[in-house]
Amino acid sequence: MADRSIVSTTHRFKPHLPTVLLNPKQGLRRLFEKLTGTHIFRTLPRGVDRFADIRTCLPNLHISTVFDVGANVGQSARSYLANFRRAQIYCFEPVEATHRLLESRLRGYDNVRVFKLALGAEEGIGTMVLEGQSDMFFLRRGTSETIVPDDTPVEQVTVETLDNFCESNGVAHINYLKIDTEGADLEVLRGAENMLSRQQVDVVEAECGMSGRNKRHVALDTLARFLEERNYLLFGIYEQVNEWPTRAPNLRRINPIFISDSVIRENIAS
Repeated sequence: MADRSIVSTTHRFKPHLPTVLLNPKQGLRRLFEKLTGTHIFRTLPRGVDRFADIRTCLPNLHISTVFDVGANVGQSARSYLANFRRAQIYCFEPVEATHRLLESRLRGYDNVRVFKLALGAEEGIGTMVLEGQSDMFFLRRGTSETIVPDDTPVEQVTVETLDNFCESNGVAHINYLKIDTEGADLEVLRGAENMLSRQQVDVVEAECGMSGRNKRHVALDTLARFLEERNYLLFGIYEQVNEWPTRAPNLRRINPIFISDSVIRENIAS
């Protein structure tokens, strides 16, 4: 009996080796996470890197034409040059001084075209309010616009619709339409009615407000309703920004990305 008891006890004994020895890679990762208070992902969570999400989730989408509406001094254009290397990039910036700087920073790229234009719901002459830094300039949209001091500089700019621009310049399809116009994003989309209704735009990225207190940006639900009526659905949410003017923790704005029904059908996972 004694011998069997010893054998049984020996059989049940399992040494508890540290994870770092049993699985060195996993153990080192867990040890690093514990020591640094961080978490290491094998792949980035969705909503962090728009370009990675597009490559992963939309493998059949080929980006050959990009519209950068509200290009400012080329911040987004440079990221498109890095991630959509073969794409033709159209940059739109209406303010004279900002447009000159944009041209100088993108000079030498054969696949980039720069236009001194604002895009909106209808053609005409508009008034840009040059308040704050250049990436905060906005197109005045009417008497309900946010009140600014009388001495705030303004500039008259040419406004074109996206539909008319595409027709005049022989652009039949836009793969990626990015809009960052400090509140006029919906007006740009209204000027793209034909292109949107025909599903001739694959991806739309805009800038939306997330609070009724944010009077600068179009509300997300308003923009989503407009696009859903034209068969564009939400793909992802990027660049979540809190109420930085007051340092409040609630969301002020986001950059949502919508994709067309045709893109959805072409990228359904098998």
